[in-house]
Amino acid sequence: MMVEDKILNFEKMGLGLFIHWGLYAHFAEGEWAQNILEVPNYSQAFTHFNPDPKKIRQWVTLARQNGFKYIVLTAKHHDGFCLFDTKGISEFDSMHTPFKADVIKIFVDECHRQGIAPFLYFATYDWHNPKYTADFPGYLAELRQLIRLLATNYGEIGGFWFDGNWDKPDADWQTDQLYSEIRQLHPQAMITNNTGLEQQGVNQGEAVDVLTFERGNPQNIKHEQHGRYFAAETSMTLNRHWGNAENDLDYVAARQLIEQICQSRKVGANLLINIGPQFDGSIDLPSQALLELVGKWMRVNGTAITATANETHPTYIAENNNKNFIKGDYLFVTGLQNIGNHNVVLGGEQAQEIIFQGQMPQRKIKQIVWLDNGQSVDFQQSSDELKILADSFRYGTHLVVRVAQITFVD
Repeated sequence: MMVEDKILNFEKMGLGLFIHWGLYAHFAEGEWAQNILEVPNYSQAFTHFNPDPKKIRQWVTLARQNGFKYIVLTAKHHDGFCLFDTKGISEFDSMHTPFKADVIKIFVDECHRQGIAPFLYFATYDWHNPKYTADFPGYLAELRQLIRLLATNYGEIGGFWFDGNWDKPDADWQTDQLYSEIRQLHPQAMITNNTGLEQQGVNQGEAVDVLTFERGNPQNIKHEQHGRYFAAETSMTLNRHWGNAENDLDYVAARQLIEQICQSRKVGANLLINIGPQFDGSIDLPSQALLELVGKWMRVNGTAITATANETHPTYIAENNNKNFIKGDYLFVTGLQNIGNHNVVLGGEQAQEIIFQGQMPQRKIKQIVWLDNGQSVDFQQSSDELKILADSFRYGTHLVVRVAQITFVD
């Protein structure tokens, strides 16, 4: 099946940073606080919105330094507040706050400067605009006007990420017209429309480019649907909220992030890791630390993520542990221990035997080399089996998932 270049390029990105940020950050109780908690005086956040532009630019620096290839920023969330100049369509935008500036312009310009692809999230489900319930066709016409502004005033945009059609599943969202206008202005932009928690990986025939798996960990993805090939994207938060929630202490471990990067790659999906900056644009210390740990892993192993577009790099899953796999020219191994004194470590001296049968590379392997130390990996290959002996990490080191590069005989 023919796969568009933009989809292959998107798959090669592998890792993206999701940023949920807006007025809700002021209350620090999550991005749905206005709806779920019925926060009184929500307008207070509007009259106090005055972030530090340097902190917005620092998001891009943090992403680039830690191996992220694209950033999805909430240009408008469900509260209706726009982080961009709406040119009079709405007064509920950043231009009418004490900040008096266009956040999206600051963000996109910095992405362009640092070589990161900017993607723009736009919530279609809207709590603020009365037309959403009283005049839905009028609301959709206004929505297209806003998207036209985002597609014409900021230079190259990597993609548009919609979220909220799930609120009115039976409505005519006029998406064909919306997507057509985007493709005329940005033919290389990816179009995503989140199908929500209950419809992960499902496409109903819409002309989008990406299958979504919100908070998902798919074991298999049907990339070919309706006669087209779709990219895929999983997403996860660092705690239980997408937006800033200062009393949410339930952060994931670095292990979960690294394993999810690899498991997403196994099934041919990108991963979006989300942060919710504070009201002034600062990133909380736990989130920053977790992203920096991801960056440590990516600096060693990142080529195995960015060099393995799904359509052009087949996946082979080990027979004896489905977390271990080969993707293209790279071997991913999970569950290794440390080599050391038996009074300190348990079982590290024993190499893990990884077996591939049936589904396995057919080309003859020349060598397998760990990316973290350049040492060779022992293996035995026959016509019907590939056996790899993966030794544990050196004492003093543990990268969670160990990656090796496979060189094939020409």
